Amino acid sequence: MVQHLFLSAELSNVTDLRPQDSVSQPFEYSFIIRCINCREVHSKPITVNLYERYETGDSKGDASFVSSCTFCKSKSQLSIKLPSKFKGYSQDDSGQRVKMLEIDARGYDVVEYVADGPFVCKGSESGCEFKEVLLEDTEWYDYDDEAAQETSITDVKWEIAKK
Repeated sequence: MVQHLFLSAELSNVTDLRPQDSVSQPFEYSFIIRCINCREVHSKPITVNLYERYETGDSKGDASFVSSCTFCKSKSQLSIKLPSKFKGYSQDDSGQRVKMLEIDARGYDVVEYVADGPFVCKGSESGCEFKEVLLEDTEWYDYDDEAAQETSITDVKWEIAKK
């Protein structure tokens, strides 16, 4: 089943919020998952990134995460990719619900996203890049020296949904 990770937030004087991600330092997405067969929730969050792929053991190719349920032993897999034309969360999106990631889960329900990685954004007027933006506490504050103004990301809400 294809699900999506959505973000809604209030951006003040920043734009282009996105995970800090590269091949050399991949962003690790953390999810709490539940087996669709026995309905047990996995004991720890799983982490996946856009670059690591594992063989599924059948003719269906590869996936970002492949495992068997520790309770019922059913085989499952999960794949992630960025949405087409993904540019991040812009200041124009502020307050809106925006698709940040596509998740193809087979055998799992993705229950929750755990925001524990660094994000980047830039000043909406200066273009100054802010690195190591942490959103675990659902808010972030800084100061754009080049534009001489406060910057913030508040009311951060993550949602896993089909649409």
